[in-house]
Amino acid sequence: MKITRKQLAQIIAEEKQKIASQKSFGSNAARQETLREGMKEMEIQLVDEIVDLLIERGAVQQGAQRGYDDDLYQDALDYVRDAVVPHLQDLASRGAWERKPGR
Repeated sequence: MKITRKQLAQIIAEEKQKIASQKSFGSNAARQETLREGMKEMEIQLVDEIVDLLIERGAVQQGAQRGYDDDLYQDALDYVRDAVVPHLQDLASRGAWERKPGR
């Protein structure tokens, strides 16, 4: 069966569209599912930026063979929950927000 150039171009365009729609939005299945459920792209970028900052500051360890995997995100979550959130709660309970200049 012969196909024309136009048909070939159409097939290629359809395949490109299929591949583009199947591309990963994140580094793991859980993040992809979260995105599908409505988490905005900006929020995913913000999470990645927070994780990057935690790595840079030594709060979490990425490791040489370790990429952005579920364990890294779990470590970041644990750190934020155990170290950051209590300080934020303490500041909020002392009215630090109202005392902040410019507020």
